[in-house]
Amino acid sequence: MAEIRDFNRNQYLLKGGKEKKGKDKDQENDSDKKSLDNMLARHRQIRLYTILVVLALLAAVAAGSYITWKNKIYIGYQVIQQSEWVRALESKSINLGGTIFTYSNDGMSCTDLRGKTIWNQTYEMQNPEIRTCGKTVAVGDYNGRKIYVANTQGMIGTVETTMPIRDFSVSANGVVAAVLDDSTVTSIYLYNSATGESFADFKTRMSNSGYPIAVDVSSDGSLAAVCYIKVEKGKMVSNIGFYNFSAVGQNYTDNFVSGYAYPDAVVPLVHFMANDTVFALADNRQMFFKGKQKPESLSETMISEEIQSVFYDDSHVGLVFFNTAAETTYRLEVYDTSAKKVSEIAFDLDYKEIVFDSSGIIIYNDNECLIYDWDDRLKYQGLFQERVTCFIPGKSISRHTLVTENAIQTIELQ
Repeated sequence: MAEIRDFNRNQYLLKGGKEKKGKDKDQENDSDKKSLDNMLARHRQIRLYTILVVLALLAAVAAGSYITWKNKIYIGYQVIQQSEWVRALESKSINLGGTIFTYSNDGMSCTDLRGKTIWNQTYEMQNPEIRTCGKTVAVGDYNGRKIYVANTQGMIGTVETTMPIRDFSVSANGVVAAVLDDSTVTSIYLYNSATGESFADFKTRMSNSGYPIAVDVSSDGSLAAVCYIKVEKGKMVSNIGFYNFSAVGQNYTDNFVSGYAYPDAVVPLVHFMANDTVFALADNRQMFFKGKQKPESLSETMISEEIQSVFYDDSHVGLVFFNTAAETTYRLEVYDTSAKKVSEIAFDLDYKEIVFDSSGIIIYNDNECLIYDWDDRLKYQGLFQERVTCFIPGKSISRHTLVTENAIQTIELQ
């Protein structure tokens, strides 16, 4: 029996010894696992901190570079590409959708920025006038009876009228609105320039609406705005009428959808902008209208100073005043399509043209220019190396195209 008890005891001790060793190994494994987890967690933290530090440094470098770029002032420019071209001395050139549109009494042409002729068209006019909308241009002659319409790709068509042309405008898709005059009635016709056919018209008399002095048509050709002037009870009154030629306008008499009267004012300018906005300018106020089908008054601001010039595109309107209360000669006020003043610049340059571009505001004449960013910071002021007839903004504030009398130059500001 003793041997059996000893055997059982030995078996018990043997089993107990084995169980104790198993627990030690489990504890060691748990300890190793915790250590490994801690090392991995610490590695992840170090890696995360390293990434955050690198990102912070990159952000600081980017911010510093951006601030440096925003505050950079250019002191000169280098011609990095030049193409020779030939044009008539009496011709004029403008920027038409990133191409060079040139016109004279004898014809018109379109040239790319490397001097290659895209198309040309001959005609005979005494005093050609142009109207543009995006990449589309119309050329007509006051008192003439033909209007030539084209875009940057080529001719769209020609409109021939039966009465003398007093004014006209063009849409991006080639619709022409023309003010035509005869002895008793002034008519406004809308033409499809591709076919030359009229698809709408309305007539005005001095005793009724007044005499039309300005007209414009929306980009898609569906809306027309006309400024009239008349005398009522010995006082001057201007009216702006909006006409809708889409399906909506068919529900209104003579397609007339809305109108506004302005006593003691002359309104010589009305212009369709982007975002369903219309801008009009009188001698004593500026007006903004909003609406794609039936434009309604958005704002009206009285102006006590004499306006020297007005420049505009699809997004901005700029008014130039004499800056009598300051040391500089001129003051430019720029408004967006919400009638909000977004920029005000004082300057001395005897300007020929003011251009609004996504990168900035360019004020120039034949010999020199000023370039401002949209925070009103002067980025460049300097003389041109040659006489410049047209300034075409580039994709950045530092690169542009200059059209001189015999060359097309791509320049880089430095």
